[in-house]
Amino acid sequence: MIKKIIILSLIYTIVILVLTLNMEKIDNSYVFLLLIFSFFFAILLVGLIFKKHFIGFKSKNSEIKYVNSQNPNIEMKKISTPPFLFGLDRKFISEEELYFDEENFYAINNKHQKATFKLTDITEISKTSLRINNRRLWQIKVKQDNGKEIVFIFAHNYTIWNKNFLLFYEKIKLRNPNAIKTKWSLWTI
Repeated sequence: MIKKIIILSLIYTIVILVLTLNMEKIDNSYVFLLLIFSFFFAILLVGLIFKKHFIGFKSKNSEIKYVNSQNPNIEMKKISTPPFLFGLDRKFISEEELYFDEENFYAINNKHQKATFKLTDITEISKTSLRINNRRLWQIKVKQDNGKEIVFIFAHNYTIWNKNFLLFYEKIKLRNPNAIKTKWSLWTI
């Protein structure tokens, strides 16, 4: 990305230099051309940064196998909560609600279908760089049987009264300490 920004800046500098050297020939349209090229440069620069940091941030989990769950497991504990950002949060977080129990990790979609994964299949738990409504977004990576990895990005539901996410974190820490990429503390949540 840095190379693209440098190349884009060099091209912009050359264009502005050529326009400035030919300012007498261009006359009154110099300012107009300068504004057009500056606007075009700004759009390209913002596009590069947006593409790098936001496009593809939320990975598409198209290979999840869901099954209908008529009888929800009462032992399941919820670890995710939807943050409120006027619908823009859907661009960043996974659509599934996330749960766990003693042996499994669950993702339940909008149609109330459930995907089940073993807790031992979780390869990473880490926080992301984004915050929504003062809640840090976290990600869980799960390895499937076919070798592909599924990524769930979510806002945790940890509060003074609800410690489910911390219980989940501790359970994964005991079963697979290598999966923990972010150390838990009240300051990092």
